[in-house]
Amino acid sequence: MIRSHRSQGFTLIEVAVALAILSLVLGGALSVVSQYSDERLRLRERTFATQVSWNRLLERYQFAQNWIPITERSSLQGKGLDEQYGQEWRWQLNVEEALGQGLFRYEVQSGPAQSKKMTGSLAMYLVVDKK
Repeated sequence: MIRSHRSQGFTLIEVAVALAILSLVLGGALSVVSQYSDERLRLRERTFATQVSWNRLLERYQFAQNWIPITERSSLQGKGLDEQYGQEWRWQLNVEEALGQGLFRYEVQSGPAQSKKMTGSLAMYLVVDKK
């Protein structure tokens, strides 16, 4: 009876190939997690900026409905800084006359104060009485 001598275990090439495959899989997983994290931060910033825009538009709506006292109406501005969510936000209001009597398009763009890029934008149309 002749027995062949077989060693138990893996060869060096098999181990190297397994480690190469493992490193590719782990590298891809880390890349996906990093992209998810970056996108989550962008979405959070955009949501907060849109909320700042919404607050400015709501103020203009209250003005159009004459809910703001006349003494406070002079404080309505076209751009400025707000502090919300523990951060400074820069915003700018653009008003354009639309078709129709007293119809105006209000658009507010906003973004982080430290950034030049506006990340949130909302628009609405209001009928404003010019009294």
